[in-house]
Amino acid sequence: MKLKKNATTYNWKNYYGKKVWTINAKDVEYIQCEHVNKTGYIVQLETQIQELEKELDKHQNNDKLDKLKEKLSKERDRRKFNLEPEKFSPEVNMKHFRTSLKKQPMRCKMTQIPANSNDGTTGHKLQGMSKDVIIVTSWPTGGLSKIFKNWEYVVLSRVRTLSGLYLVDPIDMEKSFNPSSQLRSYIDKIKQKEKDLLDQRQKAMSLISWT
Repeated sequence: MKLKKNATTYNWKNYYGKKVWTINAKDVEYIQCEHVNKTGYIVQLETQIQELEKELDKHQNNDKLDKLKEKLSKERDRRKFNLEPEKFSPEVNMKHFRTSLKKQPMRCKMTQIPANSNDGTTGHKLQGMSKDVIIVTSWPTGGLSKIFKNWEYVVLSRVRTLSGLYLVDPIDMEKSFNPSSQLRSYIDKIKQKEKDLLDQRQKAMSLISWT
């Protein structure tokens, strides 16, 4: 993050007992971002560098290693881009006072970095994805645990390895993960239809053989 000269809003705030440095977007010149998904070429360079570093002594110089690191640095620089703060004037519906029954449209001004933060992702958006690291902050409780009956499996199956899984709250091992009555009924119907289809096919094959 590149700050403007003489930034006045750079200070720290207490978030859940943690000291976090913050700044108003108006004092930001730009933030530098990098595409998170690595290209095949970058992965190849990283692998070559790791293998070469294992073979070499820590204090041993190697021209090939230096050239690979230089190539990797250039490839990463190509994937970087800057985002500058922009001014927006959205119209919002607000109450003039808390107990008011009506909302009035109001125009407000704000300076924002044009980016959507994705530090946390819902389990729905994770479906179909595979991640190296997943941090699970909580599990469905109360009525939600009945609606999302096997949500634990959906979330846990998104991470590639056990070493990349971090659980803030443990899984409730007393919870039943058995299929619901609706799913059992559906499975029984499918099995019965499968049996009927196989019986019909067997009868047809018998008639063909007899003919």
